[in-house]
Amino acid sequence: MSGALTSISDFLGWDNASSDQVSIVVTSGNASRQITNWTSAVLRLGIEIMPWTAALGMTAARATAAGVDTLNPGDTCQVYIGSDLVFTGYVITVLEDLGPEDHLIEVQIASKSVDLVECAAEFSTFQMNSTNVLAIARAVASRVNIDVISINDAGNTDILAFSIILTETAYEVIERLSRLAGILFYDQPDGNICMSAVGTRRAASGFTVGQNVERIQTMRSLGGRYSKVIAINQNTVSLFTDPHVDALASQMNALTVGIEATDPGVPRKRIMFIPVENGDENNKVCQQRAQWEVNRRYGRAYPVTLTADSWRDASGQLWLPNTLAPVTARDGTVSNLLIGELTLRQTVEDGTHADVVLMPSSAFSPEPLLNPVLADRFIQALNSAQTGVDGSIATGDDAPAENAGQ
Repeated sequence: MSGALTSISDFLGWDNASSDQVSIVVTSGNASRQITNWTSAVLRLGIEIMPWTAALGMTAARATAAGVDTLNPGDTCQVYIGSDLVFTGYVITVLEDLGPEDHLIEVQIASKSVDLVECAAEFSTFQMNSTNVLAIARAVASRVNIDVISINDAGNTDILAFSIILTETAYEVIERLSRLAGILFYDQPDGNICMSAVGTRRAASGFTVGQNVERIQTMRSLGGRYSKVIAINQNTVSLFTDPHVDALASQMNALTVGIEATDPGVPRKRIMFIPVENGDENNKVCQQRAQWEVNRRYGRAYPVTLTADSWRDASGQLWLPNTLAPVTARDGTVSNLLIGELTLRQTVEDGTHADVVLMPSSAFSPEPLLNPVLADRFIQALNSAQTGVDGSIATGDDAPAENAGQ
């Protein structure tokens, strides 16, 4: 099929009823074509997975008839489940597997964010003052033709200063920016990425043992958890007396700053120290990080991994990352958990299954980060001396600084 495709229904021939048939629309040059009837499909999506990926298989005879053998790495590709666009990206690899009993073709696809993950961040300036998290992320992503979408104003956070390391990838830059703003970022179906808070959207239904859950694994753990997280000054400790218990107490009193967070679920004494960093005004970031250490470690201690018999909730919507869904255990206990990762599997022989990883929402909260620029004493002094000077981001070498936040 040649020319622009105006609607998925134009070539799929399906109505709006939910379907789990996987298809791709591949564009090479000015020509687009649709390929379906895959014998196997594995799609991997997640909050902490970038890029989203798909591995689609077909017998060689069927692949030849469908034109799969003419696909080339670099072709633009949209991955659909039924009429739902899952993600947009590129054909990365075409793999031919010839054995004594079978001859298969596998197409491996990655979302457009693969270029953020693998490629260096290109920028017109590597030191920015008085700018905005969302504006910087958009400028970085625009270099690889990706936009950054803000959900409920996430990422629209002003920061005093930000420095890009010359060898950083675009993903690493946006990851640091997201931590500064306390938000998540992940792929969107149209090939762009979004900045979002930890999800509050709820699925129309959830996962229930004995109904749509085929297998479930739950975990309760004390691994990596601490009874108390204590903030301390980064000073050299000098012991003026023998290091006995009383001396330890007096030394610690001199180092602590009165910031701590506790996990009441840890039954024995387990202490974690976190440093108070230079430039942390009123220890604000340190206070946030102490509580984050407790919350995230608690959340990661109670993951649920399950296999469901469907890719959709009761309303026909695909399960998606960063969505809240109730999980009903065998005893009827209901936990509202956040979908963190999905592996959607389908084969001719085994049918359709969804492997889902869910955790408490606190497990996905970004780590509070003190801007490294502000922790540098030289940069602090330089910024103080440059009052009124805005050196800022630009989406092009000649773009004016005042457009950085637009």
